[in-house]
Amino acid sequence: MLAQMLNRVGDDAGYRRWSAQVERAGFCVRPVRLAGSVARVDAATGEVDATYSTAGEPNGTLLVACKDRRESVCPPCAARYRADAWHVFASGLAGRDGHHEEGGHSSPVGVPGAGVVPATVGNHPAVLATFTAPSFGRVHAFRGGGVCRPWPRRRGRRDAALCPHGKPRGCGLRHGPDDGLIGAPLCDECADLAGMVLWNAHAGELWRRTVIYVYRALAALCPAIGGRAVTVRGVRALLRVSYVKVAEFQRRGVVHLHVIARLDGVDGDDPERIVAPPAWAGVDLLAAAIAQAGARVRVPLPDIDGVARVARWGEQLDVRPINQSGSGSGSGSGARGPVARLAGYLAKYATKTLGDAMSGLPASRGRGERLVPGESDAVPGHVRALVETVRALARHPACRGLRLARHVHTLGFAGHVTSKSRRYSVTFAVLRAARRAWRIATGAADRDGPDPWAAHDEHDGDGDGGGSWVVAGHWRMVGLGYATFGDAALAGSLGRQHRAARAAARLGLIE
Repeated sequence: MLAQMLNRVGDDAGYRRWSAQVERAGFCVRPVRLAGSVARVDAATGEVDATYSTAGEPNGTLLVACKDRRESVCPPCAARYRADAWHVFASGLAGRDGHHEEGGHSSPVGVPGAGVVPATVGNHPAVLATFTAPSFGRVHAFRGGGVCRPWPRRRGRRDAALCPHGKPRGCGLRHGPDDGLIGAPLCDECADLAGMVLWNAHAGELWRRTVIYVYRALAALCPAIGGRAVTVRGVRALLRVSYVKVAEFQRRGVVHLHVIARLDGVDGDDPERIVAPPAWAGVDLLAAAIAQAGARVRVPLPDIDGVARVARWGEQLDVRPINQSGSGSGSGSGARGPVARLAGYLAKYATKTLGDAMSGLPASRGRGERLVPGESDAVPGHVRALVETVRALARHPACRGLRLARHVHTLGFAGHVTSKSRRYSVTFAVLRAARRAWRIATGAADRDGPDPWAAHDEHDGDGDGGGSWVVAGHWRMVGLGYATFGDAALAGSLGRQHRAARAAARLGLIE
């Protein structure tokens, strides 16, 4: 490996070119290596005015970030996703002026009106709601130093401490936060593993119906307008519930949702506008509607063993008003204080996986792939049982439409880890477009010749006929990860230096 590193740094010009690629890839730990070429061509005349080929690059390849959001797979790409998620979450509570900070600079998005959220959203009612799954059997739990599960006692009943299968109903141990027993059922036979898998598979549908029920609850809770009760259609003409949610896995193997919900008004002349709700629609109304909807919503589950099951939320529904003091407008999201901390709290869950919640479980697994020898010893027993339950249900006729075989690594959960309503805030696509525009604008001095992508953006849609130009390319994937172990070690060192420099800049130690 040392020889590979010396060979790389020995060619000064080649090393500079290669290190620039590593930096453009965000110091990704497993970049995609591409080979090919691209050209900007006039579709009408066939004229070519800008070309690029990887033939002149080190190893004849171009390094592109893998863009994996999972911290356990690629920390640098996960950090970028987490930063974007922070902007998505915070801008819905503090507003956004359409600029995005990249490398310490603020750059326009480049899309008229895109990414703009009025700062007045900071005055809209907003709550943080946590929706948990119901109980599927008693499990071991971390109690902050307390006893896990005190034994139930009933006078005159000697068997009250035992379940129907003869297992204890309680646990007198004091589990630590990293104890592998946390989340495991007290009795494997009492635990409804099929119910857990089916609940995970229907969590997305349960949330969709919850939003519908929230509007019904708002109609029931709204004061009469003009002496008449408000219908659901009337509520939707007056109020809009905007939200963003993040799914997190519990140690027992089911997801729960962290949701930021904001109450907006509706502009009849311009439904796309984000306006304040009526004065009578406050945070108490929103919190009550969410609590009522969470308690009532139900989703029927497939009948797999003659047991009628329904998906519902657990009793531990937590709805808290959000203190938006300290937020303000400005470049980027403008979030400050409690809003910034809340956005950071949710953003960290956006890059987590089931394997992060349960030690030993891989981040992902291919369709039908089984645990490899030795790996199963590191996975908690109840997780192995859930994995086998997912595979068994995937073959059940009643579950064919759930595509469980594709989601073994998430125990049946097929939803997005992060999702939002249309008008809550800025989108990931807008943030990435802003970053791309900034890179094109600031990287012009580093280019040896015309950049086909930059030239296309500069002339496309500017009214001078640039719309006839197209970017045509041919690419093939050469590999995943760096070509040599020496390259990987050098890239890791460059990444550490970059992160140290950014940390020093934030502290004001360097400019």
